[in-house]
Amino acid sequence: MGQKKRDKKILAGCLLIILFAVGDCGLPYVLGPSVPGYDPLRQVVSDLGSVGSPVKSIFEQGSIATGSMLLLALPGIWQLTAGTERRQRQLLLAGLALFAVGDCIFTGVFKTDHSTPGLTVGTVIHGGASGAGIIGMLAVPLLLSAMAKAQRNSAWRQVFLLLFAACLLTSLFNGVSQGLHFTYKGVWQRLSLVMLYVAPLFLGVGGLLSVYQKRTERS
Repeated sequence: MGQKKRDKKILAGCLLIILFAVGDCGLPYVLGPSVPGYDPLRQVVSDLGSVGSPVKSIFEQGSIATGSMLLLALPGIWQLTAGTERRQRQLLLAGLALFAVGDCIFTGVFKTDHSTPGLTVGTVIHGGASGAGIIGMLAVPLLLSAMAKAQRNSAWRQVFLLLFAACLLTSLFNGVSQGLHFTYKGVWQRLSLVMLYVAPLFLGVGGLLSVYQKRTERS
């Protein structure tokens, strides 16, 4: 693959992963005010897409769109990480893909239903897929830390290790708060999601800067 074609693929991938992070993170804050009685501090994001929600269709379409953006970004991220161990790159893309499908696309396809007593098939699939997606995204900063270590970049290795620790801690608090029905479970979910989006943003912004720097050096 020629350098120009490779740069274009990286640029597209970086822009898409940034749009994914901003869009997926921002969607609940855009739709939340349109739902009467919705409290973002006490309620989880998936309530926006539950049966009876006035923004259900928009939330579902938005989740599928952001997940699709992340999947479309993967070829560019593969090119961006060229030069690192192939196994690590494969695991990195697998983690991102798992989040795209499990926590975004499946969230849009399988809805939660609080009007029905007990668990529905859609609620079970929704919860399981979302959990798997979060595990996939949790692996991203850890893999980026391993890549930085292989490149002898101790500063970024430590940054990504700290980010992984923050993601793991907030995700555990999120799981406990939802499992035990904490009053302010919405706070912990949003905090954990914000931490999870940091690594993809690092990838996207770092990739854009890398391509810009290489183009400057060649000109």
